[in-house]
Parts: sequence; structure tokens; C-alpha cells
Amino acid sequence: MNDIYEYIKSEEGKFDTQEVQVGNNWFWNFKNHVQLIFHLKNGVFFTGANDWLRAFKNIMEPILELCYWTEDLEVKDVVFTIDEDKALSFLIKKYHDEIYVKEHDLDSMFDEITESDLDYGGVLVQKGVDKPEVLPLQSVAFCDQTDIMGGPIFFKHNFSPSKLKKMSKLGWGEEKNGADITLEELCVLAEMTKDAGVTNNKQNQVPGKTIEVYIGRGDMPEDYLEDNGEIDYYCSQIQIRAFYTKKDGNKQGVCLYRKREEEGNLMFFTSKAVYLRALGRGIGERLVGPQIWTNFLTIHKTSMLEAGAKTPLVTDDPAFSNRNKIQDMENNELTVIAEGATIKPIQTISPNNIQLYEKSINEWYDHAQLTGAAFDPIMGEQPVSGTTFRGQERNVAQGRGSHDKRKGQRAKFIEAIYRKLIIPDIVKEILKGKKFLATLSTEEIMWVATQMSTKAVNKRITDIMLNKGGMFNGHLMTEEDKHTMMQVFKDSVLKKGNRQLVEILKDEFKDIEIKIGINVAGKQKNLANLSDKILSIFQFIFANPQGFQNAMQVPALAKAFEDILELSGLSVADFSSLLQAPAMIPSPIQMQGQMQGKSPQLALNET
Repeated sequence: MNDIYEYIKSEEGKFDTQEVQVGNNWFWNFKNHVQLIFHLKNGVFFTGANDWLRAFKNIMEPILELCYWTEDLEVKDVVFTIDEDKALSFLIKKYHDEIYVKEHDLDSMFDEITESDLDYGGVLVQKGVDKPEVLPLQSVAFCDQTDIMGGPIFFKHNFSPSKLKKMSKLGWGEEKNGADITLEELCVLAEMTKDAGVTNNKQNQVPGKTIEVYIGRGDMPEDYLEDNGEIDYYCSQIQIRAFYTKKDGNKQGVCLYRKREEEGNLMFFTSKAVYLRALGRGIGERLVGPQIWTNFLTIHKTSMLEAGAKTPLVTDDPAFSNRNKIQDMENNELTVIAEGATIKPIQTISPNNIQLYEKSINEWYDHAQLTGAAFDPIMGEQPVSGTTFRGQERNVAQGRGSHDKRKGQRAKFIEAIYRKLIIPDIVKEILKGKKFLATLSTEEIMWVATQMSTKAVNKRITDIMLNKGGMFNGHLMTEEDKHTMMQVFKDSVLKKGNRQLVEILKDEFKDIEIKIGINVAGKQKNLANLSDKILSIFQFIFANPQGFQNAMQVPALAKAFEDILELSGLSVADFSSLLQAPAMIPSPIQMQGQMQGKSPQLALNET
């Protein structure tokens, strides 16, 4: 297909209706899958009338909300482990904690990743303007339905004129980037309708102008990029195309941006992959069956109750209805029936039938709880009488098993996002030069004070050696002099407190290797083993405190101890007193030897 605009519209049309075969008796469509779950989890019927006259008992939403909460990942769960010899790693951590997180609202991104994966069985994240962006699956115009990353994928968006103009900082609308129209010209041609994103091509009327934009990534014919007629040669590229309606009612396509693109700017994750299907199997899909059958039974139960609310009467007096209009009678009004005749209500509903419906509805809810791992203890239900506290705690822990597994898988995906998208962005910002206030922990401020004082003292010593021949205050510089200078510089840093102004010079860390570890939600930790190690350490400390302090003077052992504390979520600063070498009290013989050769008064004062 030579024309990219024809290609986009054709593939979008097929994507709406065509199904792929997943199994012998399993056919699946991406858009129907997303729309079905989107409707049901929001308490709306996917087919039929939505006029609130049909009962809808939503069991999906509370179970999904529980999964969101149980598997929630937060920015505080992201832990950096730093190579102490690399200042850049330290600055990345502080810039992330103090500036990047607040400016880019990463907590919301984490929530969107969790919800998309749980609802629909997958999540797409792209490199955005300022931060990674989670793309709503409803915005997918078309893709490979058997492998979402296996072929070109296009997203359909509606931009307001002001939002579209902001894209100019990314090069949209520039001729050098392949554009054949400027953003200002396209905004003039915009319409006051917005595509609803459904298969019937419904257009929503909106009060302001919008522009229909398609953003595509993947391997496509080189002709789409170069206009060279090369259809058989494919290359990885990004295409940004827009459509507007001409006066004759036909759609006209324009190019806003086209470039070759390296892979990695679009990332996909699913915690439960399904072979030959673009999306995995999320909790939302597992709850579709229980939700549909719960609605079916609830509707029939409601119809039965509606019938039971009516009280039809029967009588063997043929003239009764002519003499009396029961529906017009007042309360306690008297009526007359023929002698020997009777009048009685007709039973229209059986209590047993109602109980059967209720039992079946409860069974489907129990099944939904089992499917979503939303057992009564984790839902906050009161335990059965006689359940011990330890037994209740064990039930909650077992109920969280599948949640913790998915949370761990998602944590690894977020770690990949950090390495591919977030850390490079932070480094790029740092290289521009930054100045910001940072709150340092006790450990961090001691590390900073040591680094700064070491650098300052080394520079001071170099100046003394060059200018004064190594003489300091009239005598050759000793190790004690160096220690004194070091302490003075360190005290000058520490007296400023834990709130420090951090300034990064432009290009100061250019071409420096980044060495920083990322641990999200303790995925790389083995907490049981770490607890055993810490317990062993304390047992050793209590048994031989002086031996432990001596061992901590060995750099390799001290570094290993600090790593264990860091991975355990503890601060090495809290154990600083344990790391210090024990104070050695000199014996009387040593004191006598030290005082020899000194004046009695000096020796007495020193003693």
C-alpha cells in the first residue's frame, strides 16, 4: 500500500472488526476486549440498554480496587544503592528524590501502570516530553493483535490547538523533520468534533476545536519516510500524521513529523502473558464471567421480585369487578361479594425461587473472590469466631501471595523504565547545571563532609608544598596537621545542618560512567536471609564487641556491613558508634615511658 494515509485508515478499519485465532475455539479482538472490561468495571452494560432499568450488581470494581491497593507501588519503594566513589550517582539520587519526583508526579505513573496491567492484561509506556507516559489502551488505533510489539503500532489522539502548539518544542510541524504543514496552519483547519474511539465511528460534538493525530512506531516501508518509492525495504521509524475535513467532506491527511527511530522508546509489560495474543490475562478479564452471570441472575431475581410486588386477586363472584374497582379503593374500605362467593390473592412468587437466585449470586461472588485473590481476611471481613490472631495473620499472608508475585513482576518493569528512560533524563538535566536544596540523612551529610574536606585539604596541602616548601606554621606538615585541617573543613560543612545547597556545574560530569543500583519494592532482596545475617551480626557484637570494632577497621569488612544495613532498609549512621575503634587505655608502664624526657610540670599536666 503506497499511501500511508490509506494504510492508516485501512488498518484501523480492520482492527475494529477482525479477530485473531488464539486457540482451536478461541477468537479474540483487541478493541472488543478493552471496551468490554472498560464498560463492566465502570458498572455499564456492554450491550443492550443502559437506562438504569436493568439491575447491575458491580462485583468487579471492589475486587479490582483491592488489587490496586494490595499491589500498589510508590516512589518511596524505589531505593538507589550508590557506589561511594562516584559523586554522580549520589547527585542522581538526590536530584531524583528532591526535584524529579515532585515535578513529574511519578506516583501517578506507578498507579496507572498497576491499573492498566490489572484491568486489561498489559500496559504501554512511552518516552514522553518530560517523563515516561502511560498510554491508555483505548487510544490504540491498530497494532499486531498477536504480538503488540511485533509490528507497527499506531495511537489515535485528539489535540486541542494549544496542546498541539506545545509539540513544537519536539520539532512537530518543522519542514526539516518531514512536516508538510505548520502547526498554526493545521489549528486553523481544526474541527469541533472528537472521535469517540468506538467501532461505529461515532463523533462527539465538543465546545472547542480538536485535531485528530495518529502517532505510529515500528518497521514500515522506507517510502513512508523518504518518499523514494521503496516499498519492500522496511526500517524502524516514527510517524506523526494528522487528518482534517475538507470542504467537500473528505478527510485530508498531513504530515507533522517523521524520523528514523531506535527501538526502546516504547515499552510493554504484562504480568500474565497469553501466547498469540497482544494483551495478557489481567484480573479484569478473569472477572468478566462472574460479572456477566451475576448481572444475569440479579436481573431475573429483580424481575421475580417485581412480579411478587403485584397482588392479583381471584373471585368466583362474576359481578364483583363490575361493582368494585379495587385499585380505586381507600384503605379499610368495605366491599360486598355475593353470598357463598370468595375473593383471595394469587401467589405469583415462591420464596424458594428467590433463595435459589440469591444462593447462585453468592456462589458467583465467591468465585470472583477466589479468581481475584480477594479473600475475606484481605477484604477486611471479620474472621470466624475462634480464629486466632496468628491464624488470621497467616490467612492474610497467604491471600497476598499472588498479589505479591504480580507486584514483584511490575517492580522489575519499573526498574527497566528507570534504566532506559528516567535515569538518562535525570543525567541530561544534571549536565545542564543545576542548583537545588537537598535534605541529607546523617550518613549522607557525613559522606559529603568527608568528600568536600578531603578535596579542600588536598588542595591546601598542594598550595603549601608549592609555595612554602611543605612548611606549615613554621614546621614540616605532619599527619596530625592534616587531620586537624580535615576536621576544621568538615566542621564547617556540618554546622550548616542537614539542609544543604547542592550546585552542579554545567558539563561537570560529562562522559563519566554511571554506577547506580536500583531496587524497586525489595524485589532483589531476600528478607529472610538478610534477617538471619543481621541476627548473626548482633550475636557476634554482643559476644565480642571489641573484636567487632577491630574488624570494622578493615575496609572490606566495613563496606560489607554497610551494604547489608543498606539493603535491610537501615542506616549505617545509626551504627556509627559500633564502627569506631575501641579507645585503648594505656597501662601504667606505657604512661611512665611516655613521660620520660619531659619536664615534671609538663608530664604532670599531661597525666
